Amino acid sequence: MKNCLITFLAKEHHVPAEQLRTDPSVKWGALGNLCRFPKKRQYPLREWEEAVSFLLGCEIHFASYEEIGKSLKPFSLRLR
Repeated sequence: MKNCLITFLAKEHHVPAEQLRTDPSVKWGALGNLCRFPKKRQYPLREWEEAVSFLLGCEIHFASYEEIGKSLKPFSLRLR
């Protein structure tokens, strides 16, 4: 799969793309990064759906860019 968001996250976390899905700590960090991503509209909704589906291992659909932030908000919270 060629997905610019996945490629960006892999570079950001210094791991191969597959490790984004298989390493829980990297996965949750990547999902948090996506939630906080400032320019969501820079990528088509389809690309967001593919990236989040890849990370979670199940099919995800977004009706709007606002829904992305709402859906991923739990992943942006850090326990202290």
